[in-house]
Amino acid sequence: MSDVFSIPDELELLEFFSAEAVERSVEDGYWCYEVSDRRGVRLRFSFNLFERSVQTALQVMDLPLITVSHEGAESMTVSGKTMTCRFLYQGSDARLVLRLDDSINLDWSSLRKY
Repeated sequence: MSDVFSIPDELELLEFFSAEAVERSVEDGYWCYEVSDRRGVRLRFSFNLFERSVQTALQVMDLPLITVSHEGAESMTVSGKTMTCRFLYQGSDARLVLRLDDSINLDWSSLRKY
């Protein structure tokens, strides 16, 4: 398990989200992005580099649906319209796959390792 959370640079994040961060505190290691799709689903995606955490919050028409937070982030990578975040912590491996296309597709998964 690494103590470093590797993330894309700000230009890659700008291109991925097609928007600048709505909140940002470089000295605190915090960034937050918001995007909406054509169905009215809104995603608030935030991460903290130093705490190695990622949070996603989904809303529809300003009604909260679900919020998921995870610590132990190891890496965040972007490839085209897909972002993958990997989390490692004692005995488990978790993953977030976020696709931004015509619609927001968010998939969190976690597996225990022995």
